[in-house]
Amino acid sequence: MTPEVERLVDSGRQAEIEGNVREALVRFEAAVKLAGDDALPRLRLGTLCHRMGDYSRARETLQEATRLDPDNAEVAFRLGLACDALGDREEAGAAFTRAMMLAPSAWQTWFLIGQDHRQLGHAEVARLAYRRALEVAPDEPEVLFEMGTLLWEMDMRDDAFALLERAARTCPVDPGYTLQLGLAEMERDNLTAARRLLTTAKHLAPGERRIDVALRDLASRTKAPRRRKRAA
Repeated sequence: MTPEVERLVDSGRQAEIEGNVREALVRFEAAVKLAGDDALPRLRLGTLCHRMGDYSRARETLQEATRLDPDNAEVAFRLGLACDALGDREEAGAAFTRAMMLAPSAWQTWFLIGQDHRQLGHAEVARLAYRRALEVAPDEPEVLFEMGTLLWEMDMRDDAFALLERAARTCPVDPGYTLQLGLAEMERDNLTAARRLLTTAKHLAPGERRIDVALRDLASRTKAPRRRKRAA
């Protein structure tokens, strides 16, 4: 990358870490325009579009990145996620297979193994695979989130909450992570924190129906009369 493209990518990443979606998008788009045949800015833009829920643009951008760098395992992995979100199982499967072949020991491979076993109902095997992924990439939000939601389903709530909290903190631009943490806070009866998180998620994804449902549920809980404790 040229110094200018590198500066734009770095500043876009910083904006993403800070939760500034619009600024990150502007920086990555500018980097792509100047990047020529460099795949990395397209990888970053495609990843951000996926996290924002713009799956069609994510796929288009990551397909271009794949054309420029067909041996990049992360590009293949991110393309698979975008295709899967769009319901294109065939292209997603091909991309995931390529990612695993290119980097058999990478966190993405362990993540995909975990997903496969989770879908098959093998919760403990999935947990072990996610743990291996976290050993390789302890701050990767996708792994933190998947492990957190799995542990929540396994009723390991304290460990699950810590992972969900880390996922939302590590990737504040993803409304799904913030939504899930808000739902967890609601189940923990921490309604003030839940309201803050769900409001943030709504700001990130105004049209997401799941957030609206969660906000209505929160409102009904907030309005419900508190039960008076019986005197001892």
